[in-house]
Amino acid sequence: MLIDQRQRDEILADNESIVVSASAGSGKTTIMVRKMAIELEKITNHQTIAAITFTVKATEEIKRKVSNKIAKPFVTMTNDAFIENEIIRPFIKDAYGVDYGKDYIVNYERQYKFEDFSTGLEQLKIENILGSFEDNTQNFNFRLAFNILERSTAAQEYIKFKFTMIFIDEYQDSDGDMHRFFMKLKNDLNIKLFIVGDSKQAIYIWRGAMRNIFELLENENFNFYELVTNFRCHKEIENYANVFHNQHYVTVPNEDVQNVFFKDYYSPYDSSELKEFVGFLENFNNLVEDQIIDINNEITIIANFNKDAMKITDILNQHGYNFVFIPKTPIDEGIPNGHLLKALAFYTKNSTFSIYDFIENVHINERNQTRVDINNIIGILKNREDLNQQIIEDVITQLANYLELSISEEEINKFYDSVCNSQYNAAFQLIEEKHKVMTVYASKGLEFSQVISFSRYYKIYDDENIQNHYVCITRAKDKFVMFIDNQDYYSHVLETANENGITDINKLVKMERAMYS
Repeated sequence: MLIDQRQRDEILADNESIVVSASAGSGKTTIMVRKMAIELEKITNHQTIAAITFTVKATEEIKRKVSNKIAKPFVTMTNDAFIENEIIRPFIKDAYGVDYGKDYIVNYERQYKFEDFSTGLEQLKIENILGSFEDNTQNFNFRLAFNILERSTAAQEYIKFKFTMIFIDEYQDSDGDMHRFFMKLKNDLNIKLFIVGDSKQAIYIWRGAMRNIFELLENENFNFYELVTNFRCHKEIENYANVFHNQHYVTVPNEDVQNVFFKDYYSPYDSSELKEFVGFLENFNNLVEDQIIDINNEITIIANFNKDAMKITDILNQHGYNFVFIPKTPIDEGIPNGHLLKALAFYTKNSTFSIYDFIENVHINERNQTRVDINNIIGILKNREDLNQQIIEDVITQLANYLELSISEEEINKFYDSVCNSQYNAAFQLIEEKHKVMTVYASKGLEFSQVISFSRYYKIYDDENIQNHYVCITRAKDKFVMFIDNQDYYSHVLETANENGITDINKLVKMERAMYS
């Protein structure tokens, strides 16, 4: 019996608008798909539901999980595609007049950015280009969609008569304009919302996501649920994460833990030596020799700056290990079609990554003709030395048209930088490499058998880096090791554990003293 089984059952039975706070590895997509099937079965007329997400990857995951469970048609798109196809394009003329009736293109390049809404609207009218705010904490598309709903009765009638419920994934990454738009759907158009997210994984605050987004939802009329069972991590790793991020579900084990380790190597080194990772090799060797880390199994080291990750990789490989630094590439930066473009980059840069791999990774419903068609479009990119901006733009535009996607100029530029800048080569050359070093941003959404990180990156005692800390811990499936190179972090762990009834630290972490102790 899962500790949150009652919550899961109530979610499926609830007939109102819902907010589900879903911790890492808690099966949020699975329960969302089950709820979608239930809601579709209730519909006996022309209406349907929509599932909208931030990325093509998440959209395709929903489609894949839905394929064997739901027979009725429904809408699934990225956030931007939803408002563009369902609101902006069909109703902008009705809302703003005949001057806006022409077809437009989406272009987020710098020359099409603007400071205020009226300038963006004028650009759309005169140049037929939908651009974006210079301030990335503001969202022109969603503000425009909101205003269209305000102005157009036809848009209101269309949306409220088409959708009975809208499912919204990864809500912690929503900005203020998105939140206002979604609340209008619920409060003014009476469309029920099913919101899923996790404030503990909100690592894109810098990109405009609102730190207090879930607090804002508390002021709305929602029923709230929380999923905490972690199907990914070992229970000891889950419990360690809960001490800081989910204290209602902390348990006090009867026995000492064996899968969460603190490795102390702070004492002999000053700050400049720590910055250069002096002592890291000796202490890593110590982990291997004491069989805390299984060198024959998957190991991922999370160092939160590219320069640190590169330094660690060099230190290990100079002494006989085989680690690969996986850089964060421009197409890893949370862009809407990042997953599709990452697969296309693998296809472009890696000779062993075939058209079959590409189709499988982007979850395209494959038929022989589909494979032939896509291969004809993207084959020109394969292992090509003379790639340039024009070739890439032509290919991606053709692929987007074939898949009926909207891929912006900004995304095309980031793809070009990713595949044509040699500093990112390692991100695409070694897909199945067992030993890796990467940043927490590059690791989001992934999972690894053994994870190692450094307490220097997580000032959780000052309420900083909290989300990154949670993401880092919950990447580990079987074993998590934290190097204690910040004494304040260790003191905070002791204090927080004690507050949660864990007076014996060995019931939370296993402390491995450094080689010099």
